[in-house]
Amino acid sequence: MHKIKALLFDLDGTVYRGSDAIPGAAEFIRNLKIPYLFVTNRGNRTPEAVAEQLSAMGLSCSADQVLTSAQAAAANLMPGTSAYCIGESGLTTALEGRGVRIIGEGLEIPDAVVVSYDRGFSYEKITQALRFINAGARFIATNDDRVITIEDGLVPEAGPLVAAIAEATGRVPEILGKPNAPIMEIALERLGVLAENTAIVGDNLLTDILAGHNSSMKSVLILTGVSTREEAALADYKPTWIVENYDDLAQTLPL
Repeated sequence: MHKIKALLFDLDGTVYRGSDAIPGAAEFIRNLKIPYLFVTNRGNRTPEAVAEQLSAMGLSCSADQVLTSAQAAAANLMPGTSAYCIGESGLTTALEGRGVRIIGEGLEIPDAVVVSYDRGFSYEKITQALRFINAGARFIATNDDRVITIEDGLVPEAGPLVAAIAEATGRVPEILGKPNAPIMEIALERLGVLAENTAIVGDNLLTDILAGHNSSMKSVLILTGVSTREEAALADYKPTWIVENYDDLAQTLPL
């Protein structure tokens, strides 16, 4: 098997759980001799905030080593367009950095409604999104993950929010994060590598592992987060490798 020349790492459940580092992650990544990038479907935090957290965990990391689903969504909108956002600072910062104008509630119809992880989600936000989408705005979602793993267990991610708006509008969203192509294409371009020489390491079969499959990459399911070995055995798209932890990963990957 050809050696892996670049790695993509998921974050939640793979490198950390909330504010807690997963054992062995920092040491493994610090010792890598190949390019790598952190690719996360969490759209509520800026790359700068993520890099600061990773640095505090012992990983020297800059913002350009972090790619979020919010950045993927922003890249899909043209500068000068407008958006109504259901999300947090990571989303609005990415959109504004792209030159997208953020609008609030009112009579102006935006070019797009962009939905992401939002701990302030409300009935009023669903209502506003429904009206804008029915009036012709694009329906964009950063991702549709059902849950994420934090310090004390699982919590809902963006998926339930996106599903509520999809149900209200009867529209299918454009999803820009994993497992879909846009975020993976940005990752490969940023690293300057080919998919066939790259592997993605993640804890979620439905996002990370499927993203690898959809992008013709190798994939590693690490059993530190959402998905289990039993679920992997039943999955339509199976990972190239399954590892228990980072010690196992170091012994398994052909680097």
